[in-house]
Amino acid sequence: MTADHPPAARHSVARATALAIAAAILLVPANVLPVLSTSNAGEERTDTIFSGAKALWDDGLWPLAAIVFLASIVIPVLKLVGLGWLLVAARRPVGRARARRLTRLYGALDFIGRWSMLDVFLAAFLTGVVRFGLFAHAEAEPGIVAFAAAVVLTMLATRAFAPAVFWEPRARLERMRS
Repeated sequence: MTADHPPAARHSVARATALAIAAAILLVPANVLPVLSTSNAGEERTDTIFSGAKALWDDGLWPLAAIVFLASIVIPVLKLVGLGWLLVAARRPVGRARARRLTRLYGALDFIGRWSMLDVFLAAFLTGVVRFGLFAHAEAEPGIVAFAAAVVLTMLATRAFAPAVFWEPRARLERMRS
């Protein structure tokens, strides 16, 4: 971080970095640990996010499988990559055109981030609704907690980051020149 950045921008980058690192760490157990156990007519299964999406695909529910895969695996990873890009870019001065593109990237990350909670809501819905005694049962597993925490941390990291960091040093230089 250069000395050109005001303290608020410096702190926003540090907070966003810490939250993004924590989210990245939590994505590992979120994708390795089971997220949901189900029992239906005596058949029991425990799924991770990926195995759940694969099971939906194998059952012919490919649109739902695609949604779960995108919202629960692709989007969180892409969001962390995008956040990483922003955090690296914030460490050096950028031109006006690049600042505009980075600010648009920030807006896109902020918009898409909450859609990753879809998997958490699906697990909560299933565990709350599917209670038919011996016939059907669904139970949330530890992976869903890690996943929910990772998603919340990426949303907090995005909100902690101040895209003004791309504009403030430039505005200060322009004021000094005039």
